Amino acid sequence: MSDIDNLVRAIDPAPHAPDQGPGARELRESIMATQARRHRTVRRRLPWRAGAIGLASAAAATAVFLGQVAPAPSPSPMLVPGRTSHSGTSILLAAAAKAEAAPEGAYWHLKKLYTMRRAQLFGKNGNTYRLETSELFEQWVAKDGRGWIGGRQLAARPLDTEAWHRDGSPNKWPFPDGGGFSTSPGEGTLTPVNANLHWSATRMNLKEIEALPADPEALKRRAAEAIRSDQDFAGSVEDGLPLTLASLLYELPASPQVRSAAYRALATLPAVRVEGQTTDPQGRQGVAVTFPIQEGQPTQGRLVIDPDTSKVLTYEVTGIPKKGDRVEVVLESGWTDTKPSPPSAE
Repeated sequence: MSDIDNLVRAIDPAPHAPDQGPGARELRESIMATQARRHRTVRRRLPWRAGAIGLASAAAATAVFLGQVAPAPSPSPMLVPGRTSHSGTSILLAAAAKAEAAPEGAYWHLKKLYTMRRAQLFGKNGNTYRLETSELFEQWVAKDGRGWIGGRQLAARPLDTEAWHRDGSPNKWPFPDGGGFSTSPGEGTLTPVNANLHWSATRMNLKEIEALPADPEALKRRAAEAIRSDQDFAGSVEDGLPLTLASLLYELPASPQVRSAAYRALATLPAVRVEGQTTDPQGRQGVAVTFPIQEGQPTQGRLVIDPDTSKVLTYEVTGIPKKGDRVEVVLESGWTDTKPSPPSAE
């Protein structure tokens, strides 16, 4: 019996059994259609830049966090012929089946830990080294339209401690125009902002995000519209689909049905690969899902997903030209009644 057959039986064990979650019957039909579809070897241009996702004024409020880690647009490599297997597809579909109803709360809350191994060299007199820097980022959106951005820069860590000691073991690395990094954490901040969210370059409110289609093909069409609205995007629509769909899994307050549709849509994209079991930087177990995101460059996106809960644990970007590698650990994503507050260093 195939992985697809096992997944179908898990979702619909008996012909007349009651539905076991939102969209279970529709998901079963989607799985059967996937099983029947022949897998073809496809060559496509791939996503070349990350979408801009977040509150409308997040860039201004948290430039020290987000502005330093955003990949710059550039051309990238051709896709190696797709090898999406029934096993990999079934993992994504299983995550879709387990996208449970989100608990109620007063605020949509996203908390991420950004860690970046910077390509820039620090130090002097030949004693140069790279830094690993980390920042906490939090976002709240209230149902009445209010929004907040929280941030806190954490302690920087030299990656070559011997070179750092030869450089005099500095505890600060200032920037000429202000700011910089330190071996001590900074103060937490909390800033009221415009509560509009962005899907690619499309500005959306909570009701518009909740109204996104729960059909995978319809959702891909809406994602294509969002990508076309980004005037800075120079790739094809198909290039931007993996990252744009992935943002619905944890960055935006999409309904469980829409998150399920996003997983099913990702399962149809030849660029998306399920790489197998792994652990994230917090030691949490999950499954790695990868896709290229820059043509002409070795830049690749990597999601770590917990298939038992359908939650995204981590998003990584490797091979960013002249910037280094970036890791976003998703600490919290969902609805909460906890009021906004500056991030703590814990």
